Amino acid sequence: MKIAVFSDIHGNLKALKKVLEQIREKAPDLTVFLGDIFQRGNEETECLELLKASEIVCLKGNCELYAEHGVDVDPDVEHLRAYYDGIREKLTDEQMQFIKQMPLLYENECHGYKIRFSHFLFLDVNAPYPFLPLSSLKNGEFDKACESEEVKGYDLVVVGHCHENFVKGNVVSVSASGLEGASFLMIEANENGVSFEHCSVTLHPCSAL
Repeated sequence: MKIAVFSDIHGNLKALKKVLEQIREKAPDLTVFLGDIFQRGNEETECLELLKASEIVCLKGNCELYAEHGVDVDPDVEHLRAYYDGIREKLTDEQMQFIKQMPLLYENECHGYKIRFSHFLFLDVNAPYPFLPLSSLKNGEFDKACESEEVKGYDLVVVGHCHENFVKGNVVSVSASGLEGASFLMIEANENGVSFEHCSVTLHPCSAL
């Protein structure tokens, strides 16, 4: 089974079209988007509509949480209140319903290998803001989470959010598809195991934000 994964489009419609084009060339059996449609670009609703029309598994990132609930769920983003208040006013009921039904995580099992997908590792999946803070990458909390029984229970855990490609144990991060250094991840699971490759996305200079 071949699974394509991308994340963090951030309102960059040209980048979204480009990454979907390159993913189609790989002919995956499944495509998963790890979240963050909004923020930075100026074509957020167009990106949302394109994702809605696709057959992609779309997960909820922190940007979707802000669009759904407002920024009060995360005290670190008070400076984005005006932006997300504007987004919440602009979204149609249908678009908001799509965001609300986006799950926080997705699991797939192939040939006995368990793979989990989410925007980032969780601090508390039931909390209003469920993800570890980005500071966890520097203070050791992310490394500690990677060693948890929950994470170790999977053969592969795929995340985005930090806009970087890296591998830490069985956790693999994919960079932002809508920003500089764009990439997506190709995973192949078969009877011999699970392998993956970071694939660079070449964006036209005007589409890199």
